[in-house]
Amino acid sequence: MGEIIRDVGQQLADSILARLSPIQTAPTPSTAHTQAIPTNTSTQSLDLSQVQLVPHRKVKEPPTFRGDRTDTVNVHEWEDIVRSYIKKANIRTEQQAEEILTHLRGRAKDVVKFGTRNSGIDVTETPEAIYGLLRRHFAAVPCSALPLADFYTTLPKSGEDAYDYWLRLNQAADVATDRLKEQGKTLDCPMLEVTRMFIRNCPSKELAMTFRSKTIDKWSAEEVQDVLDEYHTEVSSRGAAPAVSRKPNENVHVNMVEMSGTEVSSPDKQDSREAKVPESFALERVISMLEKILLQKSTPAQAMSNRQSKPRLPRIEGLNSLPCAVCGDAAHSALTHCRDKRLCFQCHSADHPRRSCPLLKSAQPAQPEN
Repeated sequence: MGEIIRDVGQQLADSILARLSPIQTAPTPSTAHTQAIPTNTSTQSLDLSQVQLVPHRKVKEPPTFRGDRTDTVNVHEWEDIVRSYIKKANIRTEQQAEEILTHLRGRAKDVVKFGTRNSGIDVTETPEAIYGLLRRHFAAVPCSALPLADFYTTLPKSGEDAYDYWLRLNQAADVATDRLKEQGKTLDCPMLEVTRMFIRNCPSKELAMTFRSKTIDKWSAEEVQDVLDEYHTEVSSRGAAPAVSRKPNENVHVNMVEMSGTEVSSPDKQDSREAKVPESFALERVISMLEKILLQKSTPAQAMSNRQSKPRLPRIEGLNSLPCAVCGDAAHSALTHCRDKRLCFQCHSADHPRRSCPLLKSAQPAQPEN
């Protein structure tokens, strides 16, 4: 039985070789052996219609990193490229350190080589330590032992745009999160901290007015992103002006026109008008938010204002005294009697209220005509 199984396996192997290399110069000993043994033709011919060849996509290798001016990417971009390459190539953890080191040259390779050797770090088990060493020596943002302090000291630069400061704050939060992770710590709610830092130190006065419409803890990162996108789109659409190209030697004919004595607007006035454009945008947002708040609380305020707008009538003496001035009953006052019978408090008549009383109108002094 074992010899039969061995013969069948040999036949399968020879059939596969014959399919892969159809041109054969001479028969091999194995083929001569199979030809001498009579076998079934269905066993010799293999059905390759169900065989599928899966081509592996070639993954582009990351560039080398030297840690000097010749690098085309910075250390953070290079780290992202290498991480993506390792993930696509499906490299195991114990082989990642060797793969990372093959893409390091010059000073960057020396920093990792001697840094891991002198600190006793086993990069085979923890390849993340290589990224940490590279960030510590070659990152554009200065690295310190206090990642949170580095984040909270990220303030807007002179003349920096609000959107650029927002992006730089998010990058600083990512760096702080990575450094805290290396120390075994975490940053709770990084997006909340980014939002509060941006609102406190917003370099744009117009956006700062918008953010004052509600307290800082009511703003979310999504709302701040929406405000920034809308503001950036508004400023870009207003600031885009078509450029006029003109040849250097082109002659331009100018017709003489008599100018009247009207005042010509100076460049300073034009600049002030352009500066008012984003201010009006911010004011519109603040006004719309305030209108929403006022509409929610307008009903009780209007009722109170209507009551206060009417002038108070003078007090009637003896209205609350006993006995009643209308019927003489000692059990109630004139106020209670007029209120129950719906009478005028002034003249005790039933056909009008006190504000329409003829006695009250005749007692008021006549206003002088203009």
